[in-house]
Amino acid sequence: MKLYKTLIIFIAALLVGGTIGFFITGVATSGSIEKGATFNYNPSVPSSVESLQIQTDIGKINFKYNSSNTAHYAVVDVDIQIFGLFMQGKDYTAFFTPDTEWWPLENEFYLKILPDVWFDPSYWFKSYDITIDVTLRTDIVYDITAIASVGSIEMITADGVELNDINMQASTGSIDFVSKENTKFLGDVNLATTTGSLKIVTLENSTFESGCDLSTVTGSLDLSSDITNFNHGINLETVTGSMDISLTSCRLGDNLIGTVTTGSIELSMNNTLYTTDSTLNLMTTTGSITVDINQANDMGANITSTIQTTTGSIDVIYRDESADVGVEFASSTGLGSINYIYLPTEFSRASDVITSMNYGDSFVNTYTFACSTTTGSVNVDARSTV
Repeated sequence: MKLYKTLIIFIAALLVGGTIGFFITGVATSGSIEKGATFNYNPSVPSSVESLQIQTDIGKINFKYNSSNTAHYAVVDVDIQIFGLFMQGKDYTAFFTPDTEWWPLENEFYLKILPDVWFDPSYWFKSYDITIDVTLRTDIVYDITAIASVGSIEMITADGVELNDINMQASTGSIDFVSKENTKFLGDVNLATTTGSLKIVTLENSTFESGCDLSTVTGSLDLSSDITNFNHGINLETVTGSMDISLTSCRLGDNLIGTVTTGSIELSMNNTLYTTDSTLNLMTTTGSITVDINQANDMGANITSTIQTTTGSIDVIYRDESADVGVEFASSTGLGSINYIYLPTEFSRASDVITSMNYGDSFVNTYTFACSTTTGSVNVDARSTV
């Protein structure tokens, strides 16, 4: 028994001593690795639309426009910093492909990470700080594809630039996109995240000539637009997360569709102009929907809207200040109540339907809402100038 106890103490001492020695060695050989590189993109045969693809397995991709004249069609600046234990004697090629392989095609940049070596402790304790800055020219029209497997994507356009197709995907990370004044998107805009937030801000006189599709799988989706032209509508989708849409003095040329599986939707619309009869549909399976509409101008078309949730409440605040705008609300609920706040001088009511007095007049453009929930209440606070 005494020998057994002695053996246990000896093994424990070895384990403790070995662990302490392991970390002492790791700290003694700790440090950082830095790598910087610059790549210039100049097409062999210039085109009216230049296609550019930027992809990274890890890190932040940041698109910006030049603040001074440049001879290059695009400039890619890479800054890599690797921190951790057991870094002594290593350089960036222990973790990434060599920089000679980062620009495999004329218009494509790809920063690839090497697979972890399980028996090398430097892989166990490493951390990265990686930025890829892409500088664009204001006089060039681009097709841009950006893919970040683990990391974020940011883009701020410059005033008055034109872009063609925009395709951005972040698997684990966020996308922040700002369209500055007078930016014009000639092609489709597709922004998507798998796990992470998606935030889009469009400023005065931004124009989307084609489709605008925004989606997240797990994370929030925020769209804020001021005096923006969506000539072919907007499609937004979130599987698990919230959706927040704010449109001020925008023009819609097609449908606005917002779909959430698990999460809430908030929509605020002020003085929207529609160029064609369209649909405004908001749907969530589990979660609430809040809609706030203010219409002081002639809206220009007729809008049919379905606002639907399975488990959750619907709250609508509606105001119009134009005799040329009318509205009707029809509501249904399974387990819950229907609550209308309105003035009898402005609306008539028949069962669970309220209709503005000018609804159906030949010169009046109208909103027609169908609000339904299975488990939850429908609450509508409506005012209308008739």
